[in-house]
Amino acid sequence: MKLIRDINKILEKKISEKKMCLIAASLLELATEPIIRSELQEIDKHVKDFMSVLEGENASSVESALLTIYIHLHSAGATYASSEKELLMKWRGYKCHPGGLSPLIMAEQFIKPESIVADLGAGNGLQGLLLQRLYPHKKTLLIELSSEMIRIGRIFREVLRIPAQSVEWIHDDIINVSLDAADFVYLYRPAEPLDSGKELYQAIARKLAGVRKPLIIFSVADCLAPFLDEQFSMLFTDGHLTCFVKK
Repeated sequence: MKLIRDINKILEKKISEKKMCLIAASLLELATEPIIRSELQEIDKHVKDFMSVLEGENASSVESALLTIYIHLHSAGATYASSEKELLMKWRGYKCHPGGLSPLIMAEQFIKPESIVADLGAGNGLQGLLLQRLYPHKKTLLIELSSEMIRIGRIFREVLRIPAQSVEWIHDDIINVSLDAADFVYLYRPAEPLDSGKELYQAIARKLAGVRKPLIIFSVADCLAPFLDEQFSMLFTDGHLTCFVKK
């Protein structure tokens, strides 16, 4: 804990933006936890590299080194049992893509204390857990096929000291899960938008259209837009993140 406190003091001096500082501190808490270090052999090197550039004055080097830690943590547990792999292949699904830090910052204006956030294809839940850490809210629903990634995600939640009642893991195919409770949905291109992948996007779009309340969607590397009906309008896109609203 002393190491984390010392690191946090350095971060507060070097990273002026409050949310980025909290993200960096959260990632370093995970990356320096012994149980997580035992799962990720290269993580110690990435932490050392980050601490080394943190002592310098190059802000872009600090950001790059932090992203390396983030990407490495995001990949933890990325394996699938044979039945899980079958479903992934059925939908032309992608295994594991990190959505980046900018969606975490942009979500601030949309996630309220009463929000229910759903992450479709959550992997080990890093993105959803960081959203819960940054903007504590009623519930984070993490929907994921891989039982191994869920195992890692449960460790992440404990390390980040997020209350168990604020996180619900759903080990299932996206198309089987109701999104009726959600008012904020996050996804990163869960499947290749071809053949059966199109069917997956159609199914997701139907579920989203059936939600009977206002809804915000954060779609990273967006393939969802062509499947959404006239209830949805685009709030923002920068080529990486596309945001939709359903009123």
